[in-house]
Amino acid sequence: MRQRADPSLDERVARLERMVAEIHAHLGLPAERGAVRAPSPPAPEPRLPRAERWAHLSEQWLGRVGLGLLFLGLVYLFNYSIEQGWITPVVRVAVGLAIGSALLVFGLRTRRGRGSYSQLLLAGAIAAYYVTGFAAYQLYALVSHGLAFLFLTLVMVLALVLARRQDRPSLASLGALGGLVTPLLLHRQSAAVVDLAAYAVLVIGWAGVLFWLRGWLSLLWTYAVGGLATLGIAASHAAVGQRWVVAAALGFCWALSGALPFVREHVRPHTARGLRRSWRVVPLPFQLRILGVGVTTAALYLVIDMWSLSDDASGALFLVLALAYGVFAWLGTRKPSPAARAAAPVAAALCAAAAFLLLHRAGMVAGVSILAALFVFAGSRARFAGTEWVGHTLYAILAVALVAAIGQPPRSALDPLGWAQFLQIVLLVVASRYVAPPAARWAYRLAAHALFLVWLALEAGALALGTGAVTLAWGLYGAVLLVAALQWRRRGATFTLALQLVAFSALALAVLKLLFVDLSRVAMLWRILLFLGFGGAFLGLSSLFKPRARGEEPDVAN
Repeated sequence: MRQRADPSLDERVARLERMVAEIHAHLGLPAERGAVRAPSPPAPEPRLPRAERWAHLSEQWLGRVGLGLLFLGLVYLFNYSIEQGWITPVVRVAVGLAIGSALLVFGLRTRRGRGSYSQLLLAGAIAAYYVTGFAAYQLYALVSHGLAFLFLTLVMVLALVLARRQDRPSLASLGALGGLVTPLLLHRQSAAVVDLAAYAVLVIGWAGVLFWLRGWLSLLWTYAVGGLATLGIAASHAAVGQRWVVAAALGFCWALSGALPFVREHVRPHTARGLRRSWRVVPLPFQLRILGVGVTTAALYLVIDMWSLSDDASGALFLVLALAYGVFAWLGTRKPSPAARAAAPVAAALCAAAAFLLLHRAGMVAGVSILAALFVFAGSRARFAGTEWVGHTLYAILAVALVAAIGQPPRSALDPLGWAQFLQIVLLVVASRYVAPPAARWAYRLAAHALFLVWLALEAGALALGTGAVTLAWGLYGAVLLVAALQWRRRGATFTLALQLVAFSALALAVLKLLFVDLSRVAMLWRILLFLGFGGAFLGLSSLFKPRARGEEPDVAN
């Protein structure tokens, strides 16, 4: 006979159903009975206690210090044994191989339960193998160059294989670094440029494939810097017929270190998280900017120096690679990513370098000023954020160049270079509208004011009147600013106080120059005219400061 359900349980179920129906009605959702509830998301893993974290860090640092002390002890032991004549070079190399093999075996056996400890042991094994192979060839001459080269190459392969299987970027970096340093450790009198370039391409290619699969930024930095250093040695010894091989190797290094991160981020966005697992202290976009600009500039510098290219050819190369990064930035506007945010500043920096090489004198100042304004404007848009820093840097370079022109020999007044510098100051004021922080906006405008005073000194000083023309130009400039500020003050503008201060600074500078410079350098007639003119002008300007009547409102223009 069927038993009757517990009434208390039925009441609780009915009460829960009513509560769910009320919630659905409150949210405007249809009430469905019997609907299967979505599984609740898993609870986040509890954070390890502070004691556990300290224990983990202590294990890593104690292991590192222990390995360092172990190697120092072995070095002193070998040195002492050599002095005493206890063991032969063959025994020393055998001991090094035994130590490396022991560390390798224990590292593999502890990889499951003690991951960080296993990583330390494996790193020690790789380092021991590298040192042993170097000693066997370079110090003791026990093996031939080919055999030592093959052994150290196998050590690099072992490190990269272990890094991929155990997901350890430090092992990959150690293997790539050791592989790139191997030709330098096994140095011979005759430098085989083609062999060195081909070997560097193999190491960079293998490490680049591993970076594509894992996204380890530490490995990217290792083979980018190490590859450029190795190929730089090859470029310095390359003969005429070997330069194309080295140039092709440099292009391959740029493709796998300067361009591969941007391609990977666009093609494999679902694995982009791997790029954030290394070096969390430095933001990812900033690292990619440094890599893009640094690797491209270093590779192009080696090519330019190897062939002694002209400025026009060098600028064309920079412009071509700037267009390549521009394509990365354009693709990033369709699929936003950290690499896309880094591509636009890299393209801007390379384009600026091309402008410095392709343009000269007045054209360079005008062209770089226009580029700086465009970069500041583009940086105010979210899609091209970061390019404004390139614009800031270009404006700073132009400002230093303008100030440095004071000590140079005088030139003709209002020549093409002078008008280009005037355009630079105008664009600086225009670009200040697109600078986000108000403090930086006013810094731009004050810099434009100071540079305009310098420009007036350069252009007026080149006139026949000499230093008196500079004083007159500063005074007229300050008077115009003051009159404009007073006119805008009557219309209720809010920035008139700042404009008045700027005007007073120009007038004060003119008066100080009149008192301390022009008294000894200007002819008596000009001195009388300057003093009388400035005195009358100041009296006229002071009459413009009429106080407002009580209750009078400013005349605001419609």
